[in-house]
Amino acid sequence: MNQLPSDTPFFEPEENATYQLDIVESLTGISTQTILHYQEIGLVRASTVPGEFDEEALRTLRRIEHLRVTCEVNSSGLKLILDLMDEVERLRAELHRRM
Repeated sequence: MNQLPSDTPFFEPEENATYQLDIVESLTGISTQTILHYQEIGLVRASTVPGEFDEEALRTLRRIEHLRVTCEVNSSGLKLILDLMDEVERLRAELHRRM
C-alpha cells in the first residue's frame, strides 16, 4: 500500500490566505495536473481569485490525498465520501447551535 510522501511539509494555513497553484502543489505533494483534475470534477474549489486556493481547499486536498493513498478510493468514491463528510459537519454545526 502507498504512503504519503515523507517530504510533504506539515503546514497550518493562515486564515483568509490564498495560495497559487505551484505553492499548493508544494504544500500538499499533489501534482498540479491532479489538483486541476480534482477541480474539474468538483472535488475542490479555487478561491474567488482564479488559479488560487484557500485554506479550505488545502484541507480538502489533504483529505483527498489521504483517502486516495491509504484507502485506494477512486474519484467517484472520493466525491461520495467528501459529500458525506460535509453533511456530517453541517449536521454537527446545526446540533451545536440547538444546544
